[in-house]
Amino acid sequence: MRLSRLFIVALGALAFVLPTASRAQEAPEPIKILFIGNSFTFYNSLDQTVQDMLNVSDVPASAVRSAPGGWRLRQHFNGETPKNYKGKPTPEVIASEKWNYVALQEQSSGAVDHRAEFLEFGQKLCGMIREKNPETKILLYQTWQRCPGMFEGYGSNADAATRDAVLESWTKRYGAPDDATTEALQDGMQGGYAKLAELTGATVAPVGKAFFTVGDRVDLYSDEGDNKPFHPNPRGTYLAGCVFFKTITGKSPVGLYQKLIDAGKEYKLTAEDAAYLEEVADQTVADAK
Repeated sequence: MRLSRLFIVALGALAFVLPTASRAQEAPEPIKILFIGNSFTFYNSLDQTVQDMLNVSDVPASAVRSAPGGWRLRQHFNGETPKNYKGKPTPEVIASEKWNYVALQEQSSGAVDHRAEFLEFGQKLCGMIREKNPETKILLYQTWQRCPGMFEGYGSNADAATRDAVLESWTKRYGAPDDATTEALQDGMQGGYAKLAELTGATVAPVGKAFFTVGDRVDLYSDEGDNKPFHPNPRGTYLAGCVFFKTITGKSPVGLYQKLIDAGKEYKLTAEDAAYLEEVADQTVADAK
């Protein structure tokens, strides 16, 4: 009888342990995301924003960044770091994990005025990332224009007035473009990121297109005087986060703001602006496919 009682107790304990172990095994591993970029990434912590959006949507995620101010993809690939920078060189960060997603963001004008370099080191970074983990999904963080016409370019069939207007705005902002930049301005930043995606098999996260769609309806930029538009304000970062959310999950970002608020997160934008930006991001990513 004593052995029987012991056997029943053991079975009961086993029944308690097995479901617990099974549940532990079923819990999904957080997806690991690395953002490689510069101030367009670290302003308002885009990585944290995307992480929060995923986690409140029952997609466990951990996101970090390697983003010294003003850094180009060339500098990331070569392992350069600014003076007094506390982070590790990007190649070390890439090698530190088998990342599920890596987002690449070029310096804000680099896809136009350094087009050849952008394509060269974008490809090299993709190779470095895939050497560590061939399964990593690479996303290209398409940024926005800093002067009229910079994003969409003037097009090969544009009339002379349109072409001249784009070149004039570029010259006012950056100085007279060289021949390579003039050529790149035909398709603008949008064309530069599309070309890199074609060469690497990466996926464009069309943040710049979403900014272009919003236009002046909502102010997406930090107040930086004559430099506007430049860095994103919290609304701009929220829009970028929504674009990445849908690009990663395939799910609509509509309704994210309320989920974030319910989870105790605070974002410096109104519910009305958030709802509009979620809809723009949803449609922009859908149209990009």
